[in-house]
Amino acid sequence: MNTTLTDHSYRYWGFWSTILLSILVFVIFSVVQSIGIISYLYLSNPESVTALTDPNSSYAATQFLEHDLLNGDAIAVGEIPAAIIGVLLIIWFASMRKPLTVDEYLDLNIPSLKSMFGFLGLLVLAMVLMESVNYIWDRPTPEFMTKVYANTKNLPLFWIAVSVAAPFFEEFLFRGFLLEGMARSKIGLTGAVIITSAIWAVIHMQYGWFEIISIFFIGILLCLAKIKSKSLYVPIAMHMLMNLAASIGMELMQ
Repeated sequence: MNTTLTDHSYRYWGFWSTILLSILVFVIFSVVQSIGIISYLYLSNPESVTALTDPNSSYAATQFLEHDLLNGDAIAVGEIPAAIIGVLLIIWFASMRKPLTVDEYLDLNIPSLKSMFGFLGLLVLAMVLMESVNYIWDRPTPEFMTKVYANTKNLPLFWIAVSVAAPFFEEFLFRGFLLEGMARSKIGLTGAVIITSAIWAVIHMQYGWFEIISIFFIGILLCLAKIKSKSLYVPIAMHMLMNLAASIGMELMQ
């Protein structure tokens, strides 16, 4: 892997601009997602939200954090619009760097079938390896996943949020905007791959240590897929397949 990218580097956002704009995108995404979740919970069960204002009701706060916020329907309602807004913001920021087009900035190129199916195959092997480790160590399904899935009634909407909206947003942000800007800085391509994968793993703190480490290495694989295929659509497809497989697995466990 080349450690630096010098081709037209000046046309991309610089290191700190990329970091700050990425933080801005993530903050706006989180705010929109939170508004969607709270709004859904308030409309479906007003008591669960209004009880939080009662200073004498510690149970309400505990119930809200441990049950209501793990409502899969609420998460889906928050995730989908937040992901759309997040992707549009990234496209907007990329469009500012003329004369590059958005397609050029983010590598929105149609990949070859060889690249697409080759990297999808590598992802399947990685998932089989992780599941084999889980089986050998007799590791349980993460509690976060079981609670969310148990509190989901509208499965089609939840699957769209998890298997379409989330992969598009996260890939546009991490393997698209963040990776491109950081790779053309002094840290180089290798540093950008490691840092973006580490940040992506850290934002998944709802899982256990094994899942976080696995997410880090999957992040590296997604970065390599983007770099080698020269198409952001390849890691997007890989991410969608990974989340869809996890959702199907949860459904089969019911």
